Amino acid sequence: MTPEKTLTVPVDILRGFLTEIFKAAGCDEETAALCVNGVIDADLHGHHIQGTDHIYSTIANLRAGRLNGRPKPRITHETAATARIDGDGGPGHATGVMATDLAIRKAKASGIGAVALVGGGDIFRLGYYCERIARESLIGIVMTNTHPMRVHVPGGIEPIMGTNPIAFGFPQAGSEPIIMDMATSTSAIGHVRLASYSGAPIPEGIAIDRDGRPTTDPHKALEGALTPLGGHKGFAIGLAIGLLSGTVIDAAIGERLRAALAEGQGERRRGHLFIAIDPNAFGATDHAQRTADYAAELKRSRKARPTDEIVMPGERGHRKKEKYVRDGIPLPAAVWENTKRIAGELGVSAPQLP
Repeated sequence: MTPEKTLTVPVDILRGFLTEIFKAAGCDEETAALCVNGVIDADLHGHHIQGTDHIYSTIANLRAGRLNGRPKPRITHETAATARIDGDGGPGHATGVMATDLAIRKAKASGIGAVALVGGGDIFRLGYYCERIARESLIGIVMTNTHPMRVHVPGGIEPIMGTNPIAFGFPQAGSEPIIMDMATSTSAIGHVRLASYSGAPIPEGIAIDRDGRPTTDPHKALEGALTPLGGHKGFAIGLAIGLLSGTVIDAAIGERLRAALAEGQGERRRGHLFIAIDPNAFGATDHAQRTADYAAELKRSRKARPTDEIVMPGERGHRKKEKYVRDGIPLPAAVWENTKRIAGELGVSAPQLP
């Protein structure tokens, strides 16, 4: 894809700007802060498609009343190791942190914690929650059933499944956690959306148009469907994630979710699943060091030319975060302009950038 023009936004300026936007859209102070934390974390890791670029969906849902900016989440079902939370229609970042922290507490008490969240909006970058879990010396697994439906099934051309991502987090001694975060479509829809701002072509093989023909045109891709990652294998994994974060936890999926969306209740019926595992429950008291040792073993392996370094999942994002915290976040100019437009609609003035 063609590189976009960027501009550098200091973290504190972006945080203040986004906070005012979320508050103007109806969030209380705590909910706004939780939303902004999640958004900026995605930007700091270089995932703007799950960060500032995507606030448009949360803000639109808040303004339309489909999301509740002052939620009061509650536990509806609970055992020693599990729970189901009714998110009261709150934004995903706010309700997702609650579910994550509950899974952590249960894992520390019982060895494993599995928490279903139903009625929380889009939780965006799943690695955000897995990293939160991993920093507690636990293993994190997070998955979600996404909408709108964007992915076709093998043999079909209709966008009928979500991109249904899954993420894992593993702590390692002396280094940042290993974070795996991936959609089960060949590409995340956000990359196509970013390309559509300028009309830049997308890579071959990631999308089809509405008639089922392969396309590199982002606009035709948005009207068509994304391909499942690895064909039938990605379809199977995406299906499993959809079921685990849908039917298994009594959340809406498929046509029921589509119908709920049409009625303006989709955000109160969608589901997410958060799992934390304590390796100590299996006697693995030195798991973080052994993980670091194995990662080092992989990184020392023979490299193909012209590779200089073998990189662990999440490693590039950690490096970006360190740099961006210090130097500011390089946001695509189109994303900044879209954000200013959203702010203007809410009566929020955009800050001057240095």
